[in-house]
Amino acid sequence: MYAFKGDRIVVREDDTVREAEVVSGTHDDGRPPYWVRWEDSVHDTLVFPPIDAEVEHAGPTYPPEYDA
Repeated sequence: MYAFKGDRIVVREDDTVREAEVVSGTHDDGRPPYWVRWEDSVHDTLVFPPIDAEVEHAGPTYPPEYDA
């Protein structure tokens, strides 16, 4: 998984869906963890997304080595 500022992370757990915007990353290559702003609480937290989380890329086309 990789994400960059402006991307969205969607976490589904049982009947709950949480969405967050990546506000910054801790690695230049887009690896987790990420600082995100959750839509449902507007709080910023440091997140290691679960393996089944989805990333909606909002930025420009990423270099081929980051395409997954």
